[in-house]
Amino acid sequence: MGSYAGPARVIADGVPYEVSAQLVSFKEYKVLVADPFGGQGHLYGTEPRWIGIIHARTPSEAWSMSQADSLVIRTEEGREGCFTVTRGGDLCSSELQIAGSGSAPFDDEAGADLM
Repeated sequence: MGSYAGPARVIADGVPYEVSAQLVSFKEYKVLVADPFGGQGHLYGTEPRWIGIIHARTPSEAWSMSQADSLVIRTEEGREGCFTVTRGGDLCSSELQIAGSGSAPFDDEAGADLM
């Protein structure tokens, strides 16, 4: 799929924060393991997903983002995606691990969705 490494803006409960981001997208495949009528299993759908690490300017900004109810990241190109903060990361070093669903705000497929 795609990846992004560079500056971004996080909007956490309406408050903007400047961050640096390292993000990667992938598709999660769902497979039907057994067909009840004896046929072969098959792919029945995919879901776009993306994950990564963001680095805030300060530990207090990282803490504020980790406590927000609404999180959106905006890349330099102006593309946006909603995400959640996952376990992991290191607030003392201003690092947060994140996960988004839906089209990633940085790969070619996301750009095709915007047109």
